[in-house]
Amino acid sequence: MPTPPAHTPNDRRVAQAHAEVGRTAVSRSVALVLTGVLFVATASVSLTQLWLEPQVWRVGSGATGVPGHAPPADTLVAQVVTRNRRLLEMIATVTDQLDNESLLARHLRPVVQLLITRLAGAGNERVYVGRDGWLFFANDVQHVVGAGFLDEAQLARRAASGNTLTAAPQPDPRPALLAFNDALAERGITLVLMPTPVKPAIHPEQLTSRAAGAPLRNLSFDQFRDEMQDAGVLLFDPAPVLAATRAVGSPVYLSGDTHWRPHAMQAVTAALAEFLEQETTLVPRAQTALATRAVTVSNQGDTLGLLGLPPGWSPSATDTVTTRQVTAPDGEVWQPSRRAEVLLLGDSFSNIYSVESMGWGRGAGLAEHLSLALARPIDRVAQNDNGAFATRDALARDLTRNPDRLAATRVVVYQFAARELSQGDWRLVDLETSSRSPSGTVSPDQGLAATVLSPTPGRALTVRGRIRQRAPTPRPGTVPYRDHIIAVELVDITGDNPTLEESMALVYLSSMEDNVWTPAATLAAGAVVTLFLRPWDEVAQEREGITRGELVEGDVIFARPWWGELVTP
Repeated sequence: MPTPPAHTPNDRRVAQAHAEVGRTAVSRSVALVLTGVLFVATASVSLTQLWLEPQVWRVGSGATGVPGHAPPADTLVAQVVTRNRRLLEMIATVTDQLDNESLLARHLRPVVQLLITRLAGAGNERVYVGRDGWLFFANDVQHVVGAGFLDEAQLARRAASGNTLTAAPQPDPRPALLAFNDALAERGITLVLMPTPVKPAIHPEQLTSRAAGAPLRNLSFDQFRDEMQDAGVLLFDPAPVLAATRAVGSPVYLSGDTHWRPHAMQAVTAALAEFLEQETTLVPRAQTALATRAVTVSNQGDTLGLLGLPPGWSPSATDTVTTRQVTAPDGEVWQPSRRAEVLLLGDSFSNIYSVESMGWGRGAGLAEHLSLALARPIDRVAQNDNGAFATRDALARDLTRNPDRLAATRVVVYQFAARELSQGDWRLVDLETSSRSPSGTVSPDQGLAATVLSPTPGRALTVRGRIRQRAPTPRPGTVPYRDHIIAVELVDITGDNPTLEESMALVYLSSMEDNVWTPAATLAAGAVVTLFLRPWDEVAQEREGITRGELVEGDVIFARPWWGELVTP
């Protein structure tokens, strides 16, 4: 019979550890003290916030911008669903307000972020800090290094990403783009896609010294390009031009901004003009006499605000660039023309040097320089953000208001940031105006026997009405754009004019300016307001490119809009 092994001191320690690992002796008094400390630490933040700033708990303002109109609930089940949705909206509102407006969020978070950025060189969930203080929009990096946007598993994941409050996006860009191409082709218009590379695709070396050479692609980009071309859709790829420009000179993207530098944009525009002349048929015409003048602009960029540092602190240096502002023969800054054969649909890459509120000047953007390169007028529909659908949607609305909107158009250049391919909502947009109601009336089947208050040139009036529904407003510091506009549906309209009989209107209001909410941002559905109204067309030149939250319900969304300003009592 074998002799059992002798126990060593180490064996005894192991046995003791096994005996004690499942039992920790804590006296009743210590347990009560620890429980009390945990409760106080957990509750103190909320209690202090409630005591010092109780308004942050209020949810009736509609501050999150959740659309406030829903169809009437005429059954018990519908009422339960509606009330449950409203409860979820209130919970989301409170959580969002505490996360962004509480004392800790406003005073402690920037200090903690500064320590993290300075000591660890790290950013946050929205911004990555690269080498030499370069800032990268996190969504841009995720697009480049993430899963292929046409991967079946990725498409399924995004298609199932909706919830009770947020509808899932249409993740696949191909059906929307092919349908858009077909709709334009029926009108004799050629579509040219222009997916614009994001900064990490061209400057990966500013993220890591181990990066491969530019341009970097999302895994699905080559498949997407080939499928579009096989379907007969023209695609102009700016990436080779940007990579070649980067290889022989200075950086082609701004260090603290998501967008390209002026000389890089101009190089792309020259190549785009050559592409259009070779691949499309434009009617020969007398050249437009345009000139340029140099304008120097300095700014720190759009990603700094997303980093959330204390005022005056930035890991990146201020960028100073020289733009070439395009002017007409009379010396005035270039303007788009509705009679042009080329229409540019664009996002912030088109607007960066066109929309002054973006901080990089005006009159020197993509449309201006395309007009200069082609020596012909250019039409433009450009809006920051949501490049996957915003400008297509804006064009569809324009067509409903004016069926001849595309009468002169022969080529549509559709420019959008490449990240939209993996992160955008590629919803179908119908360009067929016969399927929608004209702007002066509302369909009876909508249950709204009403007429729409439509603007006419030079008409301005002060009205009082109730907000029936409103578009969402982003919170300052959560999006890379400092200004925002919301659409509201105004009903039960009254005014000093006794002949005012229309009962509803589509009104645009400024909801955020220089990363600060305006009073319009907190208007809730149901609020009664007094507005000074002017035709939107009178302010569109300076405000058209600003990010807009549009309404999605009712025929009023196709009405001709007003520009509104709140009138304080």
